[in-house]
Amino acid sequence: MIKLFYFDFNFWRIDILRLCLSHSKIPYEYVRINRQQWPKKKKEFPFGQLPVMIINDKKFSQTHSLAKFCATRASLYDTNELKILIIDQVLDWANEITTHIAPSIRAAMREKNLAKSKKLRQEFIENDLFLWFSYLETLLKNSSLNKKFFTDKFSIADITAWRVIFWFCSGKLDLIDPSFLNQTPILKNYYNEICNYKPLNKLEEFKSIIN
Repeated sequence: MIKLFYFDFNFWRIDILRLCLSHSKIPYEYVRINRQQWPKKKKEFPFGQLPVMIINDKKFSQTHSLAKFCATRASLYDTNELKILIIDQVLDWANEITTHIAPSIRAAMREKNLAKSKKLRQEFIENDLFLWFSYLETLLKNSSLNKKFFTDKFSIADITAWRVIFWFCSGKLDLIDPSFLNQTPILKNYYNEICNYKPLNKLEEFKSIIN
């Protein structure tokens, strides 16, 4: 059985793996590690990072690699080379936008410097927020005929895009008004369609994310 490790909170890096596996009824075990435990356990994991997957008694790491593995197992990847490129671009987009907002999160959570965090968040909103979501909308427009799924069939690209958009629209990120998505109407409509996609929203993992 697949065993997944992550911190004791929801985040897209682990959630896309869980949603993939659950969508295709692939059993897995999920182990949460709290922040107090992490400094002692960090050296036990590849690259000193989470998420980590154990399969056949071997540990594997790096979000993109794990996502491709889970999606392949779940038949949510693709065999067409060009569609694989589309899926991989969405996975890389998720990582890129996370990298851009991360300094403001670190300033608040690790440094406890709220003034610095606010300044960095405002800079992100001014310089990066619309830019990176417009990139994703352009990819959707150029890749999808039906504008319903990135590769015109449900894949891990859609799980990833939905999960990251939800994060930014959830109200949990200070100073980010969820109405920003109105600036990318095709992407907003796509997001709403995925929210209502029954094979996804019926999953317990989905419900635990949105609640």
